[in-house]
Amino acid sequence: MRTVAAVIGWILIVAASFLLVLGVSSWPPGGLMFALPFVFLIPGIFLALLGAGLLWSGRRRVARKTPGHE
Repeated sequence: MRTVAAVIGWILIVAASFLLVLGVSSWPPGGLMFALPFVFLIPGIFLALLGAGLLWSGRRRVARKTPGHE
């Protein structure tokens, strides 16, 4: 289940980065006067937070085994 959460988290992070790049590239030179950047930025931030939460909850705790300490 942790692997599934990690994979979905990475997919959401990639989608969020795409939306954030679209939002920044559609930013008008005079500042935020139009709604188009918000159409991409708000879902991008939401997906980034959701993906980060899934990555954080899906991380594996790997115990290191040193030789002689079992």
